[in-house]
Amino acid sequence: MVVLGGRANLANVELHDVRWVVGSKIEDTYDELRRNWFGIFEGLHIDSYKKIKYVDGYKINLKNIQNKKLKNNKFLKENHNNKNLWFVNIGGYDPSSMQEKHEFGLVVASSKFEAKNIAKSKWLKGCKKKHKDDMASLKKLICCDDSQIVKKIGNWEIELTLENNFIEENNNPDWYGYQRLDKI
Repeated sequence: MVVLGGRANLANVELHDVRWVVGSKIEDTYDELRRNWFGIFEGLHIDSYKKIKYVDGYKINLKNIQNKKLKNNKFLKENHNNKNLWFVNIGGYDPSSMQEKHEFGLVVASSKFEAKNIAKSKWLKGCKKKHKDDMASLKKLICCDDSQIVKKIGNWEIELTLENNFIEENNNPDWYGYQRLDKI
């Protein structure tokens, strides 16, 4: 999971977006990140990234499906535990600040409603009027919107494996800073 920053025409403040990419190292993802940026190329940069290994007690596995055939955009293998990996972006307000606060991350849930409630219970402690700004189920991470089910990143299928020992990763980045993508 990578947080990109940059500018867009007519914007008065820097904008940010989240992208899901696969690579052995972050440098392997630079071309795809550049292709997926919606704004002005000049100044495009990475603010942070995290390799996702565990979420809510589930191990996150990526399985290469390049050679598998998909029938009508549906996977041949179904998710038997009825749980999906969801990306949720929660918004909320702090009365002492002009800007809306945001916190985002991944949760494992059976439905959009459950995913939203888990996220609201975990994030933006102390904020008022918490609400879902963005949500996608990571099944088919291509042109996702707020209601599309997503289970694929490029040629990689996401599999959830429940671990015997509950493992929960924090939402802290593996790296943060300012890595320009327009200059390399």
